[in-house]
Amino acid sequence: MSMQGNPDETLPVPGVGGDPTRPATGGPGDPTIPVGAPYGGGPGGPGGEGPSGEDGDDEEPDRRKLWMIAAAVLVLGILVGAIIAVLASGGGDDTPASTSSSSSSSSSSSSSSSSSPTTAATAPAAPQVLQFTANPNSVNCPGGGGNPNISLAWSTQNAVSATISIDNPNGPYGTYGPTGQQSVPFACGTSATQHTYYLTANAANGQKAQRSIVIQGSAPPTTTTN
Repeated sequence: MSMQGNPDETLPVPGVGGDPTRPATGGPGDPTIPVGAPYGGGPGGPGGEGPSGEDGDDEEPDRRKLWMIAAAVLVLGILVGAIIAVLASGGGDDTPASTSSSSSSSSSSSSSSSSSPTTAATAPAAPQVLQFTANPNSVNCPGGGGNPNISLAWSTQNAVSATISIDNPNGPYGTYGPTGQQSVPFACGTSATQHTYYLTANAANGQKAQRSIVIQGSAPPTTTTN
């Protein structure tokens, strides 16, 4: 029993006139051309589609383009995120600097304001004469010559010493403590006279305060001789 199968693809194609070397088209025959693969068609032949076909060749470049676009978008997103992060961190650095500057300015103002009272407190106060008296307030000059004495008393503040002068504030009679009492002479003349006594309070920084008392004296009585 014979089975109908495919013709042997290696067999020559019958030609014209029984010449196996001449194809039916009249051209030189090629005994190696497969029977089931006519020229101009079939898989792998000219004008035919390959194993994958033209559609597969076109899809591969499209996939590559899509991957490249996706990668570019991803890189762009990373760059934009990095720029935003840098700007955000740079903007945040300005606030502490301003706060620090404000704090420094406030501290400087506080130091300046607090130093003023300290300077005023350490400045030495000016001296003052609180009391200056004489006893007696008037003097009777004795007859026959002689000078009676009067007692001066004083008290001062913010002074380290006190100076007494008679009739001349710049001609000191003597220098004593800031508070005290001293007996001084009253010069009598031949007629009614008066003298001015000065008290000067001396401070450690050279400042001075002064007060004066005027003492009136009576003329001595006249005497007669027999």
